[in-house]
Amino acid sequence: MIFLLFAFVGLFVAGFYSINHVQVESTYLLEEQNIVEKNGQYYLLIDDRELILSKNFYEKIQLEKYNEYKINYVYNRLNNNDGEVVKLKRYGEQPWGK
Repeated sequence: MIFLLFAFVGLFVAGFYSINHVQVESTYLLEEQNIVEKNGQYYLLIDDRELILSKNFYEKIQLEKYNEYKINYVYNRLNNNDGEVVKLKRYGEQPWGK
């Protein structure tokens, strides 16, 4: 009986956390001030959020050539609206090459 109670509470907490999980996909015009580096970690500042930007995604950004990017990021409303970039590609980039 107690096990069922703990299982129910665990599912409730996990469900509540998942409800607040948000995924956003949009096209953004990026400028140098949108990208910051703190203690070796890169962050993308868009939509009033500070999003973790992996080194791989950071290296894909070429602001001197392109400034429009399609970005997909996730965040949780319970966690200060900060999140992580999960997909980034130059706007108009084709999967088979440039």
